[in-house]
Amino acid sequence: MSLPIITSKDRNTNMKLTRLFYKYADEMKEKERRDAADNEPEKDYEKYPPYNFSWFIPNKIAAMGWPQTVENLNYLAYNGVDHLVTLSPEKIPPILECEMKMKWSEVPVKEFGAPTLKQIIKFIEICERAEIRGETVGVHCRHGRGRTGTMLACYLVHFRDMAPERAVLTVRVQRPGSCETYEQEKAVCHYHDCLRGTVPKPDYRLVDDKPYFDSTMRHLDEQNAEQFLEVSTARRDGWRKRELAGLEL
Repeated sequence: MSLPIITSKDRNTNMKLTRLFYKYADEMKEKERRDAADNEPEKDYEKYPPYNFSWFIPNKIAAMGWPQTVENLNYLAYNGVDHLVTLSPEKIPPILECEMKMKWSEVPVKEFGAPTLKQIIKFIEICERAEIRGETVGVHCRHGRGRTGTMLACYLVHFRDMAPERAVLTVRVQRPGSCETYEQEKAVCHYHDCLRGTVPKPDYRLVDDKPYFDSTMRHLDEQNAEQFLEVSTARRDGWRKRELAGLEL
């Protein structure tokens, strides 16, 4: 009895069949895994609201104090907060321990301090992207008053076209204690003026994070001091040229 002769064509056919078999087996395993995940009962996470939580604009933006626990974050995610913004660098929520889906951004502002124009714009950009995607934003600082209230007032200035005084008053009516300092009120007014183009000369202390124009040289090393002087001189000369051009006109 002669043995069957296996040609290269037969080998190729067998290899194709083997690949199809393993591909089919992998697809079946993946389907079984997905079915098991779909049939698994939804996990009931423990949840309760953070301190000083309230809806500033329902289904748009919520404000609160620092979410201290995972249960606080679960509450936010369960109630529809898609993107959490932290303003307090000294109080960061345990976002990595939260199993529920939620985006997180940090806009660090010093306690009792006013946000810079750059920080306000960053917060507004987050809100604009959320608006486009149909997402809800949550914002917090330590207690949900000063820094949070300032950002909420800027939100009203941008999205509701409010005057800064009315925006601050509206925030204080809804969330008593908001905008705690004069500098925070001034930041809202400055943002309004920059937005409307009514500021002839920006206040760089509200625009740049570093270096501040009122900082002293003893806080800067030699290289930073040189850069500080170059930037300061260039900006001063630029404003002088603009002023002279205006006088000539």
